[in-house]
Amino acid sequence: MKIAHLLGQYLLQNKKMQLQGFGEFTMENFYDNPFEHEKGKIKIPENAIRFLPDKKCKEDAGLIEFISKSTGKIKPLAASDLEDFLNIGKQLLNVSKQFYIEGLGTLVLDANDILSFSQGTELIPAAIAEDSIIRKSREIKEDHAGISFSDDYNNASGNNTRKFLITLAVIAGMALIGWAAYYSYNQWQESKNASSVPPGIKPVLPAPATTTADSTLTDPVTDSTKAVTIASNTDSAGASSYRVIIETSQKTRALKRHQDLLNMGYKVELATDDSVTFRLFTNINGPLSDTARVRDSIARFFGRRVIIDLKK
Repeated sequence: MKIAHLLGQYLLQNKKMQLQGFGEFTMENFYDNPFEHEKGKIKIPENAIRFLPDKKCKEDAGLIEFISKSTGKIKPLAASDLEDFLNIGKQLLNVSKQFYIEGLGTLVLDANDILSFSQGTELIPAAIAEDSIIRKSREIKEDHAGISFSDDYNNASGNNTRKFLITLAVIAGMALIGWAAYYSYNQWQESKNASSVPPGIKPVLPAPATTTADSTLTDPVTDSTKAVTIASNTDSAGASSYRVIIETSQKTRALKRHQDLLNMGYKVELATDDSVTFRLFTNINGPLSDTARVRDSIARFFGRRVIIDLKK
């Protein structure tokens, strides 16, 4: 229902109404000439409505409550609807237009900035019966059992916060279920591929506590037909051997990546300390002074960060 109709109904029932920023409306009781009803509408006698302009007039709490009950909206929203309606009227008056309130009459602002009111002859829709309002309120409470409607913004904000927390909890629960499924799948893949480790890949053993200048270590290789023995110290020509670790990952990823690079013709090897985490690397023979250049070159080639490993 329009705000203008509600204003007329409230004035009919209360005989007094304040519109903030405009003034006060009053209605006379005509016991010798009662209001006429015509097809669900009420005809107000002439000169029954009086208007007292007062731009300092405050908000009518009773009017807000009446609008709230009639529309089913909470009081803050009802107050907002009324304020929007009155702001439109103020804008019309400020540009020398008439502010017409359907069913009541017309407000005009003259050259001296004084408001005047002229009662209209239109019919006002009959007010909603009190028992109908009570019945509607009861139906709303039954339909929304457990939900509290507050008259202030703080409680409305609390309801929004509660809904947000519930939504966040649901999202967190779904994420936890997804993570558990992913973890279970990885464990299944690990157990499935446990027997598929190439026979040439062996755990890298720690270096002896003491080494001599001419000691050597043998690295495990994937090609079982050859073994590479690399000197662990610098030779007389100034050349050294060291590893460039291309990638460190879990077994499933490392095995697949190792085989892919071998199929593409790259000379790479695979080593592990615990049969869970694997290192994919390549051996480099050259002076240690070139390690930075070699590292950058290999990093650009593979498109990822690599690590120089001088420990054999």
